Amino acid sequence: MKVFVFFYNRYETATTSQALYENNIPHIVLIHSESDLIKFKKGGTLKGDPVVTKNDKGLAFQRNSALRMMDSGEWAVFMCDDFQRIKSYPKKFILSKTQRIDVNIENQNAYRLRKEITLSEMFSMFPKLIEIAEANKIHLIGFGLHDNPMNLGKKFTTRGLADGRFWLVKKSSYEFDVNCQMIDDFCWTAENLVRHGNVMVLNWCVPYFERYTAGGYGSTEERKALRKKECVYLIKKYSPLIRSAEKSGWDKGTHIKLQASDGNICKVRKRIGLQ
Repeated sequence: MKVFVFFYNRYETATTSQALYENNIPHIVLIHSESDLIKFKKGGTLKGDPVVTKNDKGLAFQRNSALRMMDSGEWAVFMCDDFQRIKSYPKKFILSKTQRIDVNIENQNAYRLRKEITLSEMFSMFPKLIEIAEANKIHLIGFGLHDNPMNLGKKFTTRGLADGRFWLVKKSSYEFDVNCQMIDDFCWTAENLVRHGNVMVLNWCVPYFERYTAGGYGSTEERKALRKKECVYLIKKYSPLIRSAEKSGWDKGTHIKLQASDGNICKVRKRIGLQ
């Protein structure tokens, strides 16, 4: 299975390639330019096989370059460059037939994710996850967004956001929308819901990344204007599947949510001619 890491600007602080190397996982590092390649080599953060795409700045451009390196129907791993660690329930439990746990306010402490696992341990679960996805005609697998025990009641979520920092992606006939570079995970999740009906998010395994730190594609302030623009774009493209939402601590117009009911998915499919 190909493993793609998307590098940008964190010349001395990118962590994902090193972590994969330490776990003996071969990987491809996508880099925008030859000058950036030199800087990453000098910074000591590049441990995989580099591919210089010569793309403009933007994550969706790089994701499309990764797709073009895949065969139709092939699965690959997509990772951002600032991986930290993984918390998970035990592999045996995740791969069991258990689909739910009886977590509530009173007993939630008993269900907290306390076990840290390695990337190698996480990768060893991928064949089974892909088998489940294939059986359900799913083309996108994501992982837990946070470790709040109240979010762990169901092993899988099929209609929620597949966070773009760590994906398993199956190549099909479509590519990433380059009009959406900042919140491309909302866009890719919506596109998969429209085309395939479901995604698959494994809530019981949570990979942690540094989020919106300096470097990468920008800090929160640097991204704010672009995020507002892309929220408007995605609401127009996928309404009513994607809608504007209010979120504490976020400026108005910078947050969206998925409302992935059968009816909303069908409305988008009909509008774009998929049914």
